Formats: sequence, C-alpha cells, structure tokens
Amino acid sequence: MDGWTDPRAAMGTLPQYPHAHQDELVSAAGRGMASVAAAVLGDRLNSFDADRNSDGRQYFVMKDSQGESATVWVDAVPLVRGTLADTATNTTSQHYVIRVSDRLPTRMLHRVLAHELGELMAVRERAASGLVPVREDFLREGVQLSAQRELSAPDRGRIGELNWLAARTTAPDLTAEQQLAARAEFSALLDTCGIRPTAEMGDEEAFKDQERAARARQQASADYLSVGSRRLFDTLAHPIEALPPADATALRAARDAAVRAERQVEAFIGRREITMPMPGYDQNGLPLPRDQLEPAAERWAQYREQVSERTVGALEGQLAAGQFPLRKVVIGGGASLTGRDPEALLVDAAGRWHLDPGNGIVQSADQDRDLAQWMGVDPYAAVEDPRHRVSIHAVRVWEDQLATQGDVVNGRARLRLGLGGELLAEIRPSGPDGQESGTPLWVACDGTPSIATGLTPDAVPGMPRGATGVESRSEAVRLIGDRLRELEGQAVPGARELRAWLTLAERGGADARTVLGALESSALKGALMDGLDEETGARLDNCFTALDSTGKWETAREAAPGRALLGDEVAENRFDPRAAQHWIIAGSGGTGVANAEIILRENPDAYVTIIGNAPPDALRHQVQYPEMLERYTTGENPRLTIGRTEVGAVETYQHENGETWFQADYVIEATGERRTARAGGYVCSLGRTNPLPPALQVLADEVRDRGGEISGDLQFDRDDQYIGYGLTFTVDGREHRVDVDGAASWQLPREIFAPKTRVQAALNEMGQRGLPSETGNAAPGFSPIARQSALRARAVAEAAAGDPDAVRRLPTVPERWQRPDLTRPSAVTSTAPAPAPAPAPVAMAATAPTAVTPAVETETETETETEAAAAPGTQADTPAEPTAQPAAHPTPEPTAQPEPEASAQPTPEPTAQPTPEASAQPAPEASEGRGAPAAPAAPAPGISGSHLWQMGVHRGGAGRPTAPDRQEQQPPPPGHEPPEPGVGLDD
Repeated sequence: MDGWTDPRAAMGTLPQYPHAHQDELVSAAGRGMASVAAAVLGDRLNSFDADRNSDGRQYFVMKDSQGESATVWVDAVPLVRGTLADTATNTTSQHYVIRVSDRLPTRMLHRVLAHELGELMAVRERAASGLVPVREDFLREGVQLSAQRELSAPDRGRIGELNWLAARTTAPDLTAEQQLAARAEFSALLDTCGIRPTAEMGDEEAFKDQERAARARQQASADYLSVGSRRLFDTLAHPIEALPPADATALRAARDAAVRAERQVEAFIGRREITMPMPGYDQNGLPLPRDQLEPAAERWAQYREQVSERTVGALEGQLAAGQFPLRKVVIGGGASLTGRDPEALLVDAAGRWHLDPGNGIVQSADQDRDLAQWMGVDPYAAVEDPRHRVSIHAVRVWEDQLATQGDVVNGRARLRLGLGGELLAEIRPSGPDGQESGTPLWVACDGTPSIATGLTPDAVPGMPRGATGVESRSEAVRLIGDRLRELEGQAVPGARELRAWLTLAERGGADARTVLGALESSALKGALMDGLDEETGARLDNCFTALDSTGKWETAREAAPGRALLGDEVAENRFDPRAAQHWIIAGSGGTGVANAEIILRENPDAYVTIIGNAPPDALRHQVQYPEMLERYTTGENPRLTIGRTEVGAVETYQHENGETWFQADYVIEATGERRTARAGGYVCSLGRTNPLPPALQVLADEVRDRGGEISGDLQFDRDDQYIGYGLTFTVDGREHRVDVDGAASWQLPREIFAPKTRVQAALNEMGQRGLPSETGNAAPGFSPIARQSALRARAVAEAAAGDPDAVRRLPTVPERWQRPDLTRPSAVTSTAPAPAPAPAPVAMAATAPTAVTPAVETETETETETEAAAAPGTQADTPAEPTAQPAAHPTPEPTAQPEPEASAQPTPEPTAQPTPEASAQPAPEASEGRGAPAAPAAPAPGISGSHLWQMGVHRGGAGRPTAPDRQEQQPPPPGHEPPEPGVGLDD
C-alpha cells in the first residue's frame, strides 16, 4: 500500500528540526484533526472527538454515519527518506496509527493528514466487506485505465487531499492569498490524478484519448468528493486553454515546478534496471493462487534442498582440491531474507516458519500489507479475506524463493577463529531428515558476516526479575566468573582454579545442579559475597537463585521427558501434542498464546491453562488472540483457561499413575477465584533471554581465551531507522566485525550491552513507539523485520559504494526516537482510558510511499524559523569494558586441517583452533582458481523485482571474491503449475 511522498523529501531537502518539533506536530494535529476529518469525509462522518490515554498519547474517536467507531492515533517519528507519512490500519481492533515524519513542515501537516485519513477509510471500508484492496491506482496521469476501474487506497488519499484543499479555498480564517494558494494546489493535483487532459487541444487525437480517460476518473471519484470539490471540479477540471486566466497562470507555474522537481528526483535517485524476480509470483508475474500455495511450498522446499546439495558439493570439491573457499557469509534466514544478497553464501536451517505447525503468522493480510513494498510479495493473494491471517504456506514459498537466489546450505553455522586470526565459518549441513552432517565444511569469511538467526532462547521458569535480575544460567555463570576474577586479582587462594573449572563446566554442558553444588560447597562461597554493595550483592545472590531454578527445570525435564518443554520446541514442532491431555503454559505473551493454539489444534482432546501476568496490549489488537478466545474459551466444553499469577520455578508432584506431573496456583481475574492447575505437560514461554546469538558464542570464547575484547554498537541508517547491532571482536591486533540483523537484533546480548547502560530499554521504547501495540504488530515481527532487512540491505549497499554515513554506528538510540514531553498543556486535556476494541472484528498494515504533486512554489504560508543545525555525523562507538579472560589451559597446537570441535564433556578441554594450513589448505588470501560463479536460476525469469532491488541493492560482482563453482547441470526452479500425474520434479 502506498503512503505520501514528495520529491523534495526524497532528496532529503526537507528542513531538520529540533526534537521539540515532534511535539509541535502532534499538538497541531490535535488542534486540526477534527476539521480535516470533516473536510475529507463530509456526510460520511458523524463525530470526531479527541482524548488522551494514561501515558499521555492523544487519540481521536471517529464515528461514521453508520454508527461504527474507530480510533485514530497520531505521532511524529523518524521515517524513511522520501516518506512524509504512513498509516498502520488495524481493521482487527479498529485502531489506526498515523505516523508523520518529524521533518514535516507544520504548514504541510493537515494536507498530509487528509491524505492518510482518505487512505485508512478506504482500507477500513473494504475490510468490512471482506474485499481485498484495489491493487492498481486508477487516479494517475495517462490514458491507460486499469481494468478494475475502482479507486485504490492511495486514490482515496488523493481525494482526501482534494477535499481538504477545496475546504481551504473558502475557509473564513484564511487570507485571500492563502485561499488562492489552496485553489492552485487543488488544480495542480487534478493533473496528477489524470482528471484533466494535459495535451494541447490542437493535438486532437491525444487530447481526445486523455479527455476520455479523465472523464472515467471523474465518474469513479464522484461519490467521494465533497460539495466544495464538486464545485471546483466544474470550474477547474478542464484543459488549460479553457480555464480562467488566473487559474491558467497558476497551473502553468505548477506544471513548471513539477517538471523541475521530477528532473531533480531523477538526478538524485537515478533509474535502475530491475531484474530480481518477486517471490510468491508465477512465471507470468501473477500471484500464486491460494489453492496452490501448499503444493508450491512443497516443490520449493524440494528445490531448495537441491540447491543446498549442489552448494555443499561445490564447497566440498573446492576443499578437496586444496582451495579454501572465501565467501561473504550470512547465517540465518526468516523474514530477514528480504535483504538477501545473491552473492553471499547463505547458511540457514530453514527453521521457525518452515517448522511451525500453526495456521500462519499472527497478523492479517491488512496488518502486513506493507510486505508488498519491502519483500515484494502480495499478502492479500494468500488469503480469502483481508482480515484473515497470512498462510504459513505462503511464507514458506516466499522464504525459499528468496533463499535460492544464490548459494544456500540448509544447516547451521558458527563463526570461529583460525590460527592466523582469520574469521572462519564452520558449517554443518543438514539433510532432508534434518540430521546434521558429522563433518563440517570450512569457509573463510570475506568482509563482515551477517547473523540473523531469529528469536533468542526462551527463559526457564523461576529466573529472578527486576533491576538486579538474572535471566539465564549462562548469565549467572558469567557474573560469578567476573566476581571470581576480582578475587583472583586480590590474590584470594583458589579463585583462579574455581573460575577455570566454572568456565570449562559451562562450555562443556555440565548440568546446573553440578555447577550449583560445586559453588555451594566451595570454601569461596562466603568470599563471593563479602564487601559488595547492596545492588551488586543482590544480583550475585540472584545468580544462585537462577542456577537453582535451572536445576529444578532440568530435573523436571528428565523426570517427564517430552512433557516439560520450552516454547520454541512447540513452535518448531519438536514435540508430541498428545504426550499429555492437559497442558500448563507458563507465560501469557505472544509466544505462550501461539503455543496454546498449536496444542489445541494438533490435539483436539487437549485442555490448556495459560498462567502469567496480564496479556500484553498488543495481543488484543492481533487476529490470533481474539479468535482463540472465541473458539476455545466459550461453549459447553471450553478447552482454554487463562489465569493470573507470578510464575516461579517449576513445581512438580507424583501423579497417581506414577508419572511426574506439574501444578501451578492461579487466579481467575474476572471473578477472583483461586484455582490450582494440575497437568501432565508443561510449556515454558516466559520471554526471551539476551545472550550472544548461538553462531557467535564459540567465537566469543575463543577471542576471550586469547586475551581479546568484544564491544558493540547499534546501527542506524541515515534516516535513523534501526538496522541491527554490530559487534567488534578485537584479538591479536586484528578486528573482526559481525553484524546482527532480524529478530535477534532486538535482543541485545547483556554481556556486551550491560543492563545498567539502559541501551536495551531505549531500544524497546523505540520499537514500541515505532509500532505501538494498537498496530497489532511488534518490532521483531515478520513484516517489520522484512522492512528492517530491506533498509539494512540498502544502507550496506550505499556504504559499499562509498557513502560514509550510510551505516551509522551509535552507542544508543538517537534522540529523535525519544518520546517528547506529552504532559504539557495542549488542546487535548482529557485523561480517559483508551477506548476498548470495536466488537466487530475487521485488520492492519503500515502504508508506504505514494507519489503526489509537491506543493506549488507560490505557497504563501510561512514556516516557523526553527530549523536545527545539520544532522550530526557518525558518533563514536561506546567504549567497551575489558572482557579479556586468560585461557584456563594452554592452547593446543593446530592441525593442518580444520577439525570439528570435540564433543562436550562435563569437564571439557579447549579444542584445537581450525585453520587452513599452508601446506594442505591454502590461506584464503592465497587461494586461486576460483572462477566466476554462474548466476542462480531465477524462479520467475523476466518478472520485475521487489521494492528492495529498486532501492539499489548491490548486485554486481566487480572486485568481489568469487563463489564456489556450481555443478553444470542445474535443476530448473519449480513453476506454479503442479507436475503432470506420475511425473516428479526429478523426472
């Protein structure tokens, strides 16, 4: 879906304002939204009232002429270059969030809001009727008319602008000069909408064609035009030769300005050939039919397996020939495949959405409609109704099509250090059965590897919370190890030995009970707590609580195999839903709700009790949660119960059948009734921990063992859009950069970004502001991550092209993302709570850019002289605290060939560092004989690319290290048509 753009904004020439300008825009919206709504909607609007909720954010309650209500929120935030506003249209809970650029001049605000109100009404009305959006704009220049001959949401936005401008031409509070300026803008917009012929009347053939198209567009627009717009149509919707002299002069000036702006934009943006095929489309450029998505997903999975086997074979061949592969490496996939670099070697286990047995992602097609802009897919093609959730099969097709744009290995990888300090990727391919290869492949990393391995691990029950909380066993061991290092520095006997044992036990996978027992029985137990301030002492004490809770959880899993599960084991279908008939799910957030749905769906005899705190607000704005409540908590035999409690460590008891069962006390919030849930199965979905991604944990150990350090920074593009975080591994005089993208990038590793810095808190606040709960979405969600990864790909490409400010490394979130002071007096003073969701379910999405005519240069309103100084450049990275750890034992001598790491033992020994030995494996820098790779087969040759590739993602290979040779016989990608009966893909 389209939003609102202006050529001057695309060139970054809009003024920069101080942070307080955000509050000015929001306050101005509060003062003018009612008049804008009245002008745009006319007699379709019954009332439009303003209010504030408890956190100070203002909103507007809109009632239409049919008596239906909707809530509109307005905020001013940093937006992508060229975008003046976008709107998240949540037709599930009838909340609509308009986000205007914080660089928008106040004088342009109300016209922008008029466009957004027009768009959101179009989405709302079509969703209420179960109709997907009109895909092609009808109001556009030219004689070509779309076959559908209906107005799109952007078309309705342009009519909203027309209605607003028409109202301004007669507004009594404006000067005559301002009224004339509004009339000139109205007239110029008729050109953009194709409602007036622009050919000279003397060119009879061209003029007649344009006149015929203009008449059709006028007829399609008539029902949505205000009385004032109709009146102006009668005067202005004519050829320039037939206009009154003053209007003709104004129109000539507007057309001249538009030509100048278009030339500037072409010079700034340039024209790019688009060759990237769009995922989810067939060879004819049409979306895959819904009834073919499931078989198409199966065929694309088979094709991906073939590409993986071919890639693995090529890498094995290079290694066998003594050529050490040097490749750009990306580890992980999911929605981050939007930023897929076809030249990079992708290592991805095809997890999460390929394994999830649920119905699909938890948002509707409406809520994820901006996937068309960022991933190049049409979510509406995957649903019958725009309010329905996007099919899991569609997601799998999209991801596999993007993954196979280049070399891909189905499997897992982790980064390692070579003996010479090289950065290597240890890759373990997996076959169709999911079993990983016992022999790894080794690839030297060219440039900065990218990690996008998805959501971080689940927390186990009983982890201490709060300011001195400890979230995991690994964090507890790390903090105790840091304290032992301090004692070692104080020459406390035994501190060094205990720390070395603790480090090796953690890396070797010793159970938490063994670790806790060793610490509790140590003579250093008292010394660990001595001399600490209150806060540090409380945190260290919580380390022991965390180990104890982890020990109880490990015991429960051993006593009830297959029935004590982490949420990810359910989400990835690594469990038997019939292992128990009653399940307790600890955690009432999105993961817990999704796990409950999977169990209830996969086992029709199961009962589920969800326990935890009150569900987050975002759940009631999604599609999944209301549907679950309606389906499973009502009727004669409800199968889902939701209770409130503070979840502690897991509690077990011996059931009469001899099995270990689980229990938990909770309260029914509506009645206050206290109950105890007893169940044979227990799923822990209590939130995420914040460790290093698994692909980096061994690398971090190796760097610290060599006395190195690790530091981190947040990464933003030049528009202050978050594109992930970066880590710098400094060791032996060398620096290795690794970037983290995707959902994992929203969970900063606490060992690098310490909680006391509040960087994680600032990131959370930014994510919540950019995607408020009313949108039904969240920053780590599928569609937002697709957007983030597309922006990241653009920024990285611009940086590679020599732009030093394309990727900005900052110590924390830019000030522009901090919410301004909303407590000062303004036009809205009520403190009423936010309205409840509308009873009729009807979905959500963020709008993206729509082309509109820039304001004419004769505009007479003056802008407040509050432009800020030039935007600051790249800031210095945050100094990292030293994290070097001396190796517990001397590093063994390397072998000539990279060897897999030794299997974990309770008391492990450090393993040999992999290295390409010169005599057996040439160093990456010295490798020869790598020919230019053949381009991967395109699943849909000749089809226009996604928006990502229009933004200029680097695709050339000049100066880049070459990829492994491919096999000569390359199977073609699957088409959208099913194979003939009896003919398989390989026949």
